Amino acid sequence: MLDGIGRGKKQKEPVVPLKSKIKIPPPDKKRFIDSFRIRKTQKIKVGGNQSSIDKVKVNKSAKWTKRRKRFAFALTTVCFIVLFLCGLFSQSNSYEALVLLSRIKNESIILGFQNSAELRPTGGFWGSFAILKAKNNILDSEILFETNPYKNDNPLLRTSTSQLPHPMKETWPDRPQSFVNANWSLDFEEAGKTLEYYFGQGWDQQTDGAIGISSLAIIDLLRLTGPVTANDSTIVSADSFTQTMSQKIDTEYWQSEENKAINEPKTIIKEIAPEIISRAKALPKIKLYKFALDQASKGHIVVYFNDPKKQNIAENIGISGKLEPYKNDYLYVNNANLNGGKSSLNINQKIVYSVSEESGSYLGNLILTRSCPTNEWPNILNRNYTRVAVPLGSKLISAQLDDQDISNSIETLDESGRTTFGFWFSVGPTESKSAKITYSLPFQNLKKYNLVFQKQPGTLADEAEIDAFGQNIFSGLFDQNIARF
Repeated sequence: MLDGIGRGKKQKEPVVPLKSKIKIPPPDKKRFIDSFRIRKTQKIKVGGNQSSIDKVKVNKSAKWTKRRKRFAFALTTVCFIVLFLCGLFSQSNSYEALVLLSRIKNESIILGFQNSAELRPTGGFWGSFAILKAKNNILDSEILFETNPYKNDNPLLRTSTSQLPHPMKETWPDRPQSFVNANWSLDFEEAGKTLEYYFGQGWDQQTDGAIGISSLAIIDLLRLTGPVTANDSTIVSADSFTQTMSQKIDTEYWQSEENKAINEPKTIIKEIAPEIISRAKALPKIKLYKFALDQASKGHIVVYFNDPKKQNIAENIGISGKLEPYKNDYLYVNNANLNGGKSSLNINQKIVYSVSEESGSYLGNLILTRSCPTNEWPNILNRNYTRVAVPLGSKLISAQLDDQDISNSIETLDESGRTTFGFWFSVGPTESKSAKITYSLPFQNLKKYNLVFQKQPGTLADEAEIDAFGQNIFSGLFDQNIARF
């Protein structure tokens, strides 16, 4: 036996009697039993000695094994869900908005309060504005209000040689281009650059961008915060905001000789802004964040940044006010209130558009109805210039306003990579008028039709009906920046 071991021979294993081996389970049970899952006490006899595997200890070990496996599965599931949500969030507007806000630091930005009651191409007249001076982050910022932009803007009139756009020139023939009328472009990026240029001329300051905030956004914010009180105890609410501000700025302020000497008619904005901001900060953060996103999606907030990276994020989010790229068809109705008072919010607009094919050519047919259903304040003519932006290269076929031919008075221009048809479209209290425009579209042999439908910033929802080749593709209220069909 020793010789065998010394020579490396394999030692034979002791034979275990058959009756001392692990009992084979009945045929109706599993044939393999894991040692960690023994559910019964097994007795193993080796060399006549008997030992028992403690049932309690075996069952306890099995329970912990199950728990570990369940925990591992749960942890894996949770991790997967978190990663999925993070991936989804990282691709959403919410994530990009937070990234954009985090990058606003150590810069000055023009905050234009666009008066939607006095509508202009980018969302409203820039009669009031402030400078946002961001420091380490946007929360560490200072807002400097300008309560009379004409103090610095009017001196430009003596030196400016830039002519106003034609419709403005008709309205103010002796006035050249300046800051307060600089937002004529259909594209807010172009308008933002122009606004910054004239601001630099009049205020001798360099800025890093421009943000347009519609008065509709302020009104909606007041619905969340509740009314605020000015220094003279005037209560400003969401329902009274437009009329109260106009009355205080345009009328009551100038009744005081002291105010005439001070010449700061927009002071009431400076008075109520801190209370509005304070109340807004007190709102639940998620509620305030949803409000901001909602306003941006409706075009009540538009932004332009000199920094290409920030501007690219703004475009991805859809808050740049930039004219959207299109594949074949495009439609954008833009209005400008020129010397029509604070009447724009009294106007309802309906857009009916259809595209058809005739003998291989594609035609766009637009019926635009504007109506003023009330004679309440301000009860004046909404003196309005309308531009219809369509695909570049489109050709006007016919145009009518209240069944009168206006084809010869249509101003056809190429602007911001689009063809525009411009014409005067004014409506008085309790009036309703319709314009019908037919034009040829520049594409041929169309395989798939696509339409980009864009809404003007700073406006209420439009009623819209859109048909493509006899099939309705949209019907209802349109209250978003952009729709693609």
